[in-house]
Amino acid sequence: MKKLALINIILVAASMSFSQNRACLRVMPIEELARGATFIGRVKVVKVENINYRGAYGQIATVVPTEVIDGDSKLKKVNILSKSNVQCAEDAYVVGQEMLVFLVPADSLFRTLNFQYGQFLIAGNVVRGWRDKANKPVDRLYADAQKEIECVLNPNQSPPGGENNPPRAPVAGDPTSPASSQVLPAQPGVVLPTPTPSASPSPKHKTPN
Repeated sequence: MKKLALINIILVAASMSFSQNRACLRVMPIEELARGATFIGRVKVVKVENINYRGAYGQIATVVPTEVIDGDSKLKKVNILSKSNVQCAEDAYVVGQEMLVFLVPADSLFRTLNFQYGQFLIAGNVVRGWRDKANKPVDRLYADAQKEIECVLNPNQSPPGGENNPPRAPVAGDPTSPASSQVLPAQPGVVLPTPTPSASPSPKHKTPN
């Protein structure tokens, strides 16, 4: 009897260890979320319904975009299939929540990209559970999270010199411009402006070689 109890304990412990080590949902980094989503926006959940959508989803949430970061800015309401039956998925929505969401098409509706890891609760003006460069959860101001997304989508939008000191375009005749000391090569069909001749000594006063 004692041996049977000991065997049961070992089996339960092994089962718990296996379930804890089992690979579940992969958490996408922010860059992957931003590049993979069709719609990214700050939304407010206005309605949820428990449904059985083809056995794949148990909820449909209706959200109202308050700010569209990427995607169709004309959308007044967005319907999101949620409560997926995918193992370890917990992509549920609650009426009244304000969220930052990353969505992809699902039939004629949307679903949350990366399930619960593609939806972020906004409390006040702080995005809860945002992810840092190491893909670890961290709270982040909404404006900073938005800027990070925009930089992923448009990597060239921030000038190398910084926002307050953008590099100037070369201007002809500007002595501080690096291009002013370069001679433009002649190109077929392009007439270059004739440079203003600089003053030179009169031939009468040239020093003989």
